Amino acid sequence: MIKIRNHVILAAMAGICDGRFCFEAAKAGAGMVILGGISFDAETVEAGLKIKARGKTEFHVELGNLEDFVYREVATAKKGGAPVAVNVRVATLEGLLRAGEIVQNSGADALELNAHCRQLEITELGGGQALLFDFKKLEEWINDLREILRIPVMIKWRANMVDDLALAKALESIEVDAFHIDAMKPGYPEADLEIISRVSNESKTFLIGNNSINSTSRAIEMLKAGAQAVSVARYTLTDPKLVGKLALEVENAIQKMK
Repeated sequence: MIKIRNHVILAAMAGICDGRFCFEAAKAGAGMVILGGISFDAETVEAGLKIKARGKTEFHVELGNLEDFVYREVATAKKGGAPVAVNVRVATLEGLLRAGEIVQNSGADALELNAHCRQLEITELGGGQALLFDFKKLEEWINDLREILRIPVMIKWRANMVDDLALAKALESIEVDAFHIDAMKPGYPEADLEIISRVSNESKTFLIGNNSINSTSRAIEMLKAGAQAVSVARYTLTDPKLVGKLALEVENAIQKMK
């Protein structure tokens, strides 16, 4: 079962959400913080270097240093008092199993599989968003991960790339603990609340909604659409404490609606 302490969490941002950033967000009141994304196999580590070379933010950690890095960053984040998940980016089953072992042993509260990244350097390897286009492989990988993992498994994906309901049902059948859906709709300027509502109505899996959450009203709209929690990312870039401020405002608004 996913642990969160309120309805607003910090989403992973490549090269941004390290232990210190997550600590600040957690201390300010985030319901959960998600470290990463972090690459866990040689393929995605190399891809990350290519992404960084063209000016994107990235965490670059050599495979031999991954264990120490994750342990240190998780320990720093957990000092903020909120549950901590680690967003895992892989292109191979070997990398996913390595991630499972390291993340679990780090003391993190959950592992989040990244099926969201759309950077070409990652997707052309079969990682990130490309995982959505092979339900069978995704199911097999998560089943293999389950054999070594005791902590919850979350999966983050971008909406409207595949049949979201079919994906949700496939993942629910193998008991993924939480869906983290970036409710993006090509050509649409705001979050696609309809897809959040449809997945929520068809699934009992814990659902985190993401996209364009930068105010109390937008967070409440997402929750009313059926999400059990919302996540914020770019809204916090200037100050990780903003997630705590938003969390307090959202909780107050929920209390007033009761």
